[in-house]
Amino acid sequence: MKKRRGCIKVAAVAVLSLVALALVVLCPLAFLYTRQLDQARAEFAPPTVFVTEPVSGASAPTGSYLVVSATAMGISPIMRVELWVNGEVVETEEYDRPEGTSPFYAHFDLLASEGPQLLFVRAVNTGGIIGQSLPVAVVGEPGPSEVFLAVSVEEGETLADIAAAYEADPEVLEDLNPDLGGQEPPEGTVVVVPAPPEDGEEPSPPSAGPSLPPTAAGSSPVPLPDIPALKPIQPLPIAILPAIPVVVPSLSFPPTAPSDLQGQVENCIVRLRWHDNAHNELRYEVWMAALATPPRLIASLEPAAGGPAWVEFPAPRTGGVSFWVEAVGLVGRQPSNIVWVEVDPQCPTTSPTHLYVEALDMSVRGNYDRVYCYVSFEDTPEKRLPQDDSAFIEVRGGQADIAAWAAGSRKLTVPIPGDGSLDIAGQCWGWSGEALDRLGLFSGKFDASAWDGVRHPLEGGSYQIGVAVAPFGAMQPPLETYCYNDPSLPVPYDVREEACPSSKPECNYGWKSPARLLRWKWDGGQKKITGFVIFQDGVAYSAYHVRADEREYVVSLPGECGRHIKWQVAAVAGEAQSNLSAPFEYDMAECGIYVRVWFDTIRLRDTSDGLCRGCCTLQAYYNISANTVGKKFWGPNFFMPMECGSYYFRDIAPPGEPHPDVLTVAMGSDQSKPIDLWVRTRFWDHDTWDPNDDFGRHTEHYWFPNLQSAQDSLGWAGKTFNIGTHHDDDADTTVWIRLEVFPNVNDDTPPGWPFY
Repeated sequence: MKKRRGCIKVAAVAVLSLVALALVVLCPLAFLYTRQLDQARAEFAPPTVFVTEPVSGASAPTGSYLVVSATAMGISPIMRVELWVNGEVVETEEYDRPEGTSPFYAHFDLLASEGPQLLFVRAVNTGGIIGQSLPVAVVGEPGPSEVFLAVSVEEGETLADIAAAYEADPEVLEDLNPDLGGQEPPEGTVVVVPAPPEDGEEPSPPSAGPSLPPTAAGSSPVPLPDIPALKPIQPLPIAILPAIPVVVPSLSFPPTAPSDLQGQVENCIVRLRWHDNAHNELRYEVWMAALATPPRLIASLEPAAGGPAWVEFPAPRTGGVSFWVEAVGLVGRQPSNIVWVEVDPQCPTTSPTHLYVEALDMSVRGNYDRVYCYVSFEDTPEKRLPQDDSAFIEVRGGQADIAAWAAGSRKLTVPIPGDGSLDIAGQCWGWSGEALDRLGLFSGKFDASAWDGVRHPLEGGSYQIGVAVAPFGAMQPPLETYCYNDPSLPVPYDVREEACPSSKPECNYGWKSPARLLRWKWDGGQKKITGFVIFQDGVAYSAYHVRADEREYVVSLPGECGRHIKWQVAAVAGEAQSNLSAPFEYDMAECGIYVRVWFDTIRLRDTSDGLCRGCCTLQAYYNISANTVGKKFWGPNFFMPMECGSYYFRDIAPPGEPHPDVLTVAMGSDQSKPIDLWVRTRFWDHDTWDPNDDFGRHTEHYWFPNLQSAQDSLGWAGKTFNIGTHHDDDADTTVWIRLEVFPNVNDDTPPGWPFY
């Protein structure tokens, strides 16, 4: 008997030893694996692309050229930028060096065709990762004629001469040839003119144009493959990792982008078909965007088996809608092309029409054992919670039992308010033994930005209710929430903010909001937690947990100044959340207004220098200025050879200039005063030192009534301008710049340097 016990003892010790050895080996591997995974996700992040010109809904005369300007940026340099119109690539700009560049500023001349057109811009970085802009709709207005001719300008011929020869209005020719900039065309220039009608033929009236882009869904049936449609799945949490840290080669690179997306709407059902090129996707995501609205994830689908894939679903909304699908893998994602559909106004839709209002937790000060409340949404009559007059919410240790609310359901349904803001008000009462006390009133106002499924507090004086608000619909993805406060969970401490090291890839994403590294400590002993949640000014900073083994997180300061910042951290164990940490708080620097001018591109169409005509080689030097701030690039050791073509300003400066294409002008700190700015460029051709050998002389004046007006006009990312086309003695040039107006954002970079 004793011998048997001894065997069991030895076996138990052996098993425990093996478990301990496994933990010693696997824990460091798990740590290394998760860090490698984070680095891979940052490395394979897709480029960010936005179209700065034109705005959605812009129009242009049919047959004229519309300038499309876009900016692409990312951690990995950009190699190629493509303009897609109505589902096809129509023009591509490639960087002329193998190392690529970031940001990449692209400009395209789009020939406007009659009727609506849907365009977007796609960027491909050096790693082959795709990023693309949101769709933009433009309209080609009916032109004076349906046939156009290309005419070469003869010596001494003016635009009026050409108009008279082809029975056209000179103003129409100016509209059809915007590159002339109101100047007379030089000899050899090709201009577009409307073809005169045949003898005896009356010009045909312009047609009204189609209501959709030619490739819009519904124009032709989408053939469906003889395979089942992909089924919806629940979106995977961001922090999910394999249980055992092993290297899986197929997950070491983002999945290949889906291609040839086609769309159709029939009987109020949207069908999307695409070609699955990936072998390592975890899921497909279906995204939707109406014009001038932010994109929205409407479905997560199971992985495809390769080749054709398709899905169908009820139309999420009526009117014009664009769709695209993204292949999502463990370390990244890549998008398909974008398609446009038109949903009949009579169709029932699955877009959210209601809001979920979920009671997450309630803490009560005082010796109360039962509470009940009355709540009103949008000034409607109050309703009792719980609804049964004989039912109450039990309170233990200052925490209310929210599971008893509304017969076990914590979610209430409310129609989405017409003004886009949900008002919640009410009052609560509490029992202490046989004594009933009024605990006080509560109220809160939640605009659309707070419909995020994240906990928000409703203060009631002697109590606090945590609520989460989120829209819901037939395809609305589930949202993560935190449910109740657990005072027994150890609280994080020593929260602090530090400079974000450049060695962390995510620190290099700064735009208008500088990145910072938030650190904290937590000594939980044997307590098991699932992660941490960060709060900025009392509101959850992210809907996702920071992992339980992390003690730092990269955050961004608001793109503002002169405001108070407060960071706090809480530990989370499942649905339980600890008390908030002591705050780390400070005041941001006072506001100062700056205008940042990015000198982007100069395009030379003619470089006649007096010694030859046509596309000669100029030995150029130049200067740029914005009000009193300027840069000069000239001297005996610097003469840039320039021929016909386009040049980035950053590439035609002498070596050693860190940011030769950027000027930053201080505009004081009074946000109510006008912003008055002059921008100038001037080039010289060094051949005979003739003072008349200058070209590229451009001067543009910008005036805004105040800071708010400037930011409304330019947008958060700035705006690209064509500052004129000018024909000089030595060149015919066009210059593009980009303006940003912003208050001081309290970053560490010197004035005049870009944020990225």
